[in-house]
Amino acid sequence: MLVVDDTEAKRYLIAQTLRLAGMEVVEAATGQEALAAMVALPEVVVLDARLPDMSGFDVCRQLKQDPATAAIPVLYISALLRDEELERRLFEDGADGYIPQPIEPKHLVAQTWALVRMRRAERARQREREQAQVEHQRLQHELAKSQARAQRLSESGVVGTLYWDLDGSVLDANDTFLAMVGYTREELAQGRLDWRKMTPPEWEEPDRQNVEVVKRHGVGPMWEKQYVRKDGSRVDILLGSALLEGESRRGVSLVVDITARREAERKLTQLMAELESKERLLQAVLHQMPTGVLIVEAPSGRMLLSNERLVSILGASAVPMGGVESYRWELTRYPHGQRYQLAELPMVRALGGEVVLGEELVVHRDDGRQVLSRVNAAPVRDAEGRIVASVLTLEDITEQKATQESLRLSEERLRLALDSAALGVWRHDPTTGAMEWDARTKELFGLSPNARTGLDRWLEIVHPEDHERVRELSRRAFSGENGGLYDTEYRVTGPRDRGVMRWLASRGRAHVDADGRRWLMGTVRDITERKLSEQRAADLQATTAIFAQALTPRQVADAVMAHGLRALDAYAGAVSIVEGQELLVLSSVGYPESIVQPYRGIPLSLRTPPTDAARTGRMVWVESHEAFERGWPDVARRLHDSRSRAWGSIPLVSGDRVVGVLGLSFSTPRRLSEREKAHLESLCRLCAQALERARLFEETRRRSELEQQFLGMVSHDLRNPLQAISLGARTLQRLEKPTPEALLRMAGRIANSADTMGRMISDLLDFTRGRLGGGIPLERTESDLMRLCREVIDEFTVTHPSSDIRLEGDGSCEGWWDGTRMRQVLSNLLSNALRHARAGTPVVVRASGKGGEASLAVSNEGEPVPAELLPVLFEPFRRGMSKFRPSGSLGLGLYIVRQVVEGHGGKVEVETGAAGTTFLVRVPCGTEPVSVT
Repeated sequence: MLVVDDTEAKRYLIAQTLRLAGMEVVEAATGQEALAAMVALPEVVVLDARLPDMSGFDVCRQLKQDPATAAIPVLYISALLRDEELERRLFEDGADGYIPQPIEPKHLVAQTWALVRMRRAERARQREREQAQVEHQRLQHELAKSQARAQRLSESGVVGTLYWDLDGSVLDANDTFLAMVGYTREELAQGRLDWRKMTPPEWEEPDRQNVEVVKRHGVGPMWEKQYVRKDGSRVDILLGSALLEGESRRGVSLVVDITARREAERKLTQLMAELESKERLLQAVLHQMPTGVLIVEAPSGRMLLSNERLVSILGASAVPMGGVESYRWELTRYPHGQRYQLAELPMVRALGGEVVLGEELVVHRDDGRQVLSRVNAAPVRDAEGRIVASVLTLEDITEQKATQESLRLSEERLRLALDSAALGVWRHDPTTGAMEWDARTKELFGLSPNARTGLDRWLEIVHPEDHERVRELSRRAFSGENGGLYDTEYRVTGPRDRGVMRWLASRGRAHVDADGRRWLMGTVRDITERKLSEQRAADLQATTAIFAQALTPRQVADAVMAHGLRALDAYAGAVSIVEGQELLVLSSVGYPESIVQPYRGIPLSLRTPPTDAARTGRMVWVESHEAFERGWPDVARRLHDSRSRAWGSIPLVSGDRVVGVLGLSFSTPRRLSEREKAHLESLCRLCAQALERARLFEETRRRSELEQQFLGMVSHDLRNPLQAISLGARTLQRLEKPTPEALLRMAGRIANSADTMGRMISDLLDFTRGRLGGGIPLERTESDLMRLCREVIDEFTVTHPSSDIRLEGDGSCEGWWDGTRMRQVLSNLLSNALRHARAGTPVVVRASGKGGEASLAVSNEGEPVPAELLPVLFEPFRRGMSKFRPSGSLGLGLYIVRQVVEGHGGKVEVETGAAGTTFLVRVPCGTEPVSVT
């Protein structure tokens, strides 16, 4: 219910009155609101004639003009118009009533409910009309379908229809019936068709009886008869008749032409006769067949048919004459010897619906013979799919199997021979270009087993540089040159090898078949290993010769650079050596200095492909820039503008130690075959050995130079005290009466020179023992380190009265040491400290013992030891060749110190700086030596 009024109080009064009457009310104050509220389709509209935006009459006209709202009743309310004017408006606008003001509530409710009931009744009538229309359409559709089916049946050309009278006249018929009896529709219209006359004499009585049945029951059964056609021929029909509704003499008949069926029956009879004849022929053929045949009935298993061959294979006593149960199945066994059970027999399985094809079994005959047979069995089904029988064929394959086994063994031997030689077999017809390859040949060509073959495919695989040569050799063999022999070696790059080149050897001969056609047949085998071995052997021999001439690590690096780049088509590379915890570039080719400079020396702890190879001792191969970014993103960013697309880092291993790394760069993505990896590893092993030899050569050369210098130095240093002794002795010889003072002075000089020579000779002996005798010999006794220090310092105080030598430490420090050698250690360190101490500064000796270990430290204040001497400070000759070597020293003092300390199981270290230098010795206190008797 919609109430439209611009006066709120009046609208409220109307709406509240209608709500109290049980109606749902929607309110609107203007005409536009009223039109918008029509979306809900109210049952009645109570409309004020005057509204602020448009008149109620205009609203009513718009509602009545819209088909969606035209049926909604409109009730005018107005206090300004007379009744006659409202009636005119009702007629003109199509409104359904009016209520004058003042409004009488009862009048309002009554008129409104009347309009609501009218609206609801109109809706119900509309729904009924719609339902009736739908039902009418459905019935019309069903009728049309029924008429269409009848029309299709009548016009299908399968069923003839005729309308008849009992007097024999044919009132109407469809074209199928007319074609069936050979009459036209004009003749039908002329009344020339009479169903009684078309009935042959021998069918008159059956026809009369059928008419009586139709007259009695209104419908007759379907029965077979004949009609005589217009041309005198007869047509076999199946006829069904019925009286028309409300008729006693007129009816309709459906006629089906069964001439084809009758003809089929006649042919069936003929076929049955022929079948009997063929069955007799089948019996004769079955008995002549080389295969045994058995047909048994289902489900009984009764034998229906067998032939003589079956009896000859199984033996007469084994044929199941009475049924499956009578078969002696214990005579039948599997090829491996196990007996069949009854349910496992192929014939029984076929009765169950299984198809058995090519199953082999062994029949043990009563006469002792064993027959190997091949069995096929299958069920026989009728038209409905039911199993009515099973058929079994049995073939004696004893001799065939023996022949096949012999052939199989021969083929197996041939296959084993081909496999052991890794040979593939091929056949080629040069006339047509056809090629046949076995699986091994396809594999050697890098193809899958299902790949196509042919001359064009072969030319895709063979290296382009070998095409013409190989085809020329094929033409010569085909033409008969050299006895038709074809023998060549060529290169291939198969699709699955991704560009990796391999070598194949192919050998064959031309043949001529019975029709005079020529073709080539031969074998092919992979000789890549042999070719590569020859090439690698030549390369390695050349490389070995180059390495043999390389005397320095730099020369070795240059040689491997030249060979490695050439062998693997790398555009750039570098050789680095391991020095301590760093990897140093020794030689590089193809890299700009901006790339090489940051890697002149990189810590092994830094993650790069070369350092990873150096740490792990394994080859690092990076096949693409994407792989580089995944594994080493920090390094890859620096190589973003590089032309490299693949990288290799191969460790140079000597024994179990990595001495360096060979790095290679490629301008295209690159992967190595296993053979290339093995060759490259061999090259790197040779390089590592050559680097070690070069290092040893340089070390030996340096040592030789040092030893020559040392010999010169020893000769020079020994000459001075020797000359002093010689000069002193000659002086004494020339003095006739030397004074005691002169004798004492000369004797002192000779003694000092002899002591100097003794010390030098002692150092040489200790050096020789350390180098050649397995170390300096020690004789351990119980000693006190503090006492030894005091004694040595006392001696140095006498010989160096101007020096300030101080002793610090515990009261005692006892242990098992060689006292003489420990004196020598302290003497050498103290002598070294006094020589290099700054004038006027003290030399401090500290001795202490703690936790089973004694420590001895000798410190002075002086210039620090040069940094370049620290790594070789304790090696022989190094100190002696420096500018710090004093007169009378061979440079073996510190070497002997280390040998003695290490002989006691200890170690010696040096700390140097602007404040001075300290040599620190730590040795275990040891235990009393155990004497073995």
